[in-house]
Parts: sequence; structure tokens; C-alpha cells
Amino acid sequence: MTEFSGMRYLEVAKYRIHRLFAGRPGTSVLQRAERATPDHSLAKLTVARGKSRVFREVKPILTHPPKPRARQVLQSLKDYRETLPAFSQHVLSFYRPVDVAFKIVGTGSVATHDYGVLHFAGDGAADPLFLQVKESVQSAYASYVRSPETKIHQGERVARAQRMLQVQSDILLGWTSLGGADYLVRQLNDHKASIEDEDLKGQGLVEYATTCGEVLAKGHARSGDPAVLAGYLGTSDRCDKALAEFSVSYANQTTEDYEAFKKAIRSGRINAGKAYL
Repeated sequence: MTEFSGMRYLEVAKYRIHRLFAGRPGTSVLQRAERATPDHSLAKLTVARGKSRVFREVKPILTHPPKPRARQVLQSLKDYRETLPAFSQHVLSFYRPVDVAFKIVGTGSVATHDYGVLHFAGDGAADPLFLQVKESVQSAYASYVRSPETKIHQGERVARAQRMLQVQSDILLGWTSLGGADYLVRQLNDHKASIEDEDLKGQGLVEYATTCGEVLAKGHARSGDPAVLAGYLGTSDRCDKALAEFSVSYANQTTEDYEAFKKAIRSGRINAGKAYL
């Protein structure tokens, strides 16, 4: 943040993180992200049906919603299109939707709805596009701050934030409404990857943490005033210690929660099978 505070604002806005990863974590994530293409999703998430393809049902992770709901999802894409810039609308115009699936979301999005929409350009499956229509709820900070951002469409709020934090966002990033709820729309798994536990061994954790710190600082610098933030952090290690203390407490709480979860499975209060034990 101190480095960003000494840059011109335009330099901060255009700043890209170029890190030559010496170890395994960074390179392994980038390699997996490079393979996360629409063709990869086509092979992994779909099956052939006649001359076309549809989503592969993997209950309960990936299922086909009732037809009325699928029609609602497709209808919502008309409003979504209007949230895109002209160039992105032009790209989207080459594709037509062919199938809709309901997806189980990750831990951070529990109790929200998430849909995948498969598109093809032309008559075959040689040029696929996957869109994710994901429900967006209010930020956890909304009740603690006074900001017009808490009153706008929640999908728009998330899209705005992504565009602010990233030098180059998904060209198909937009928003829509569905059944009275707000949704974010973006490409599904587009060059997206996460770190593996195995990659964090030894020096890997330090390398990964350093990269995350730089990304976190860049996001704050682009969305706020880096000079003010650098001044708030100061030159002592108070912030470092506060972050470390919170991290240890968070890890301990996670461990306690998981033990309680396993105990609930063993006692029969939760029916989750043996995979989580």
C-alpha cells in the first residue's frame, strides 16, 4: 500500500501484478486457470443429446430445474443483455441458449440460487459459451455503513465492484433480476482456478500469501485513496499483528465448527454420509 500511495492515480488504475513465480503454487494455479475454458466445461459438464449437448445431471450438484423456472432464467437474459456495453452485446448476439441447469453453490453462497446456461454459436457445439446466473444478496457490511451502494441492484453492486477492483473484468459481466431477486451474470469458470492444499507446503504458503497481499492492496488502492490507507496503516507492525491474530482465531473457529459438524453427522442430526467424516 505504501508503494501504491507513491504512484499517480492513473498508474494505480492501470497497475497489473506481474509476478515471476519461483515456486509451485503460482504456476500450478495459472496452469489450471489456463485450462479452464468453455471447451473444458463442455467436456466436463455436458453430455451428447442427438446432434447437440445438454448439461450432465450430477445430483444434487447439477440438475435441470422445472421447465417454468428454466424459461424464467432464459427470459432474464434479455434484461441482462442491456447491462452490457455495445461490444459485449455484439459478442453475445452470436450465441443462442440451448440448456439451463441449477447448480449447488459453494460455502460462501449457501442458501442462494445459481444457474448455468449453455449457449452455442451456429448449429453445433464447436463454439460453446457458459453463463452463470448467480443470486446476489446484500453485503455483510450493509447494516453497518451508510452508502447508496446498499440500495442499488445487488447484482449491479457486485459487477461494479469487480470492474473497480480488476484491470480487465469479464467482458460478459452484467446483472439481471429473476423471481424478485437480484442476480449477477458472468461467464462460468472462465479461466478460474484455486490453490490446492498440496501447493501450500513449505515455502508455498509464503509465496501464496505474498501474492494475495499484493492483490488485496491493489484492490483497496483502486477502490479508495492509497495515500489515506497507507497513512491509516502506519509504519508499525500493529496491523500485521491484528491480521495474524484474527487469522489464528478464524482458523480455530473453523476447526471447532468442523468438529461440531462431524459430531452432528455421527449422532444422526445431519444426514451427510461418510464422505465428510
